Amino acid sequence: MTPTPGTLVFCHGKDFIGKVIRFGEALRWKRGARFNHVAIIDRVVDGVPYVIQAEARGVTDIRRLDEIAPGGTYELVALPAGVDVEQVLFFARQQVGSKYGFGTILAIAIDILTPSWFPSMRPANKRSNSWICSAVVAESLRFGGWFCHWSDIYLVTPAELFIAVC
Repeated sequence: MTPTPGTLVFCHGKDFIGKVIRFGEALRWKRGARFNHVAIIDRVVDGVPYVIQAEARGVTDIRRLDEIAPGGTYELVALPAGVDVEQVLFFARQQVGSKYGFGTILAIAIDILTPSWFPSMRPANKRSNSWICSAVVAESLRFGGWFCHWSDIYLVTPAELFIAVC
């Protein structure tokens, strides 16, 4: 598949954080998780695709596709049928500059490690305009007209999002 604006990018990183995320996802679903990061192709400049993604420094649009999974792999996935690519990109671009949701990552870790009857740990920092990679992509898709019933869209993981869109 050729990367075009709006294409989803699911990544399998070889770094420590990527391995930890996939380990946590495997605990939740009792099977291996292939992806630990997700981004959206924002634009293609002189044949080079750039992505919008939530990374430790916040939501950015400055990374090239070949930079986001160093040593790892990625899979390009078309938007689900009927999703408006312009609306997806509009929403995602509006999030550039927002903070990274470190509190959200902590909440997901607590949710994975506690039994299902334990209350979900909705992060308080969500109110301060912060995102994790999968939440910013899922919310962008929803803005573009795609609906998936999530118990909490801000806590969706890359593996959950991949399963839902494929």
